[in-house]
Amino acid sequence: MPADIATSVRRNKTSASAAGDGAGALARRTGALGKRERLGAIARSLAILEHVAKSPAPVGVLDIIDALELPKATAYRLVDWFVSQGYLAREPSRKRLLVGSRLTTLAFGALAASMGNSEPHIVLQRLVNKVNETCNIGTLVNGEVMYLDRIEAKHWPLRLQFSSGSRVPLHCSAIGKLFLAFSPASRRRRLLQHLDLRRYTEQTIVDPASLEAELRQIRKQQVSYDREEFLDGVVCIAVPVLGRNGELLAGVAIQAPQARMGIEDGRAHLPVLRGTADELAEIFQAVD
Repeated sequence: MPADIATSVRRNKTSASAAGDGAGALARRTGALGKRERLGAIARSLAILEHVAKSPAPVGVLDIIDALELPKATAYRLVDWFVSQGYLAREPSRKRLLVGSRLTTLAFGALAASMGNSEPHIVLQRLVNKVNETCNIGTLVNGEVMYLDRIEAKHWPLRLQFSSGSRVPLHCSAIGKLFLAFSPASRRRRLLQHLDLRRYTEQTIVDPASLEAELRQIRKQQVSYDREEFLDGVVCIAVPVLGRNGELLAGVAIQAPQARMGIEDGRAHLPVLRGTADELAEIFQAVD
């Protein structure tokens, strides 16, 4: 091959190689940029869900935009998609945002999956072994108590149709009344205004004034009782699991047939029940 032709070929190969390298670098940069954009969208989405989930009251889209410094169009687009998919829900009247059923199911599924052999489950099992009654841990989800964990007594099972994930009303369950009692006054009034004070048994408190008086006693004594208010023949005693700032993280409760554990019998378990609540508070806050 003549020298000038060989040189030309080498130059062409070099140019082609350089062009290929340049195209590859451009593709890598474009891919990295796209990945960063995707990660940015994911981060914004998670930030919105976290903001709504942590809010003590329903929030508006403008609140989200201000708090997270999001572009208005982006915030509205993501919120509309979350609502359409059930991860968020809107209040019927004011259109503010609440945690949706699908996000609740997702969050609870993750939590329940981690509870099976977790420290809280082990602590709850110790309580069951000490008192030989069914015990549970519950928290507030969308105006109801949801059981995070529940363990039946081995020798004296209640055989009720409850398990982790079951929900019970606020106004007639021991843990539910804890959450009402420990809520800030403004939120408590809002909850009571919207609660259906349905009568489940003859013992259910359905008068708002009587329920307020009961809640004052619960705040003062830091213990709550279900005196056959939800189920005939079943009583419950619950104490708060409190955070460092006095906020209510969860409730832990003992549940038993009235024939086997009256309210006075339940009070005898208060020291071990409060000790369990202290252990759970340390565990929950260590996770934070």
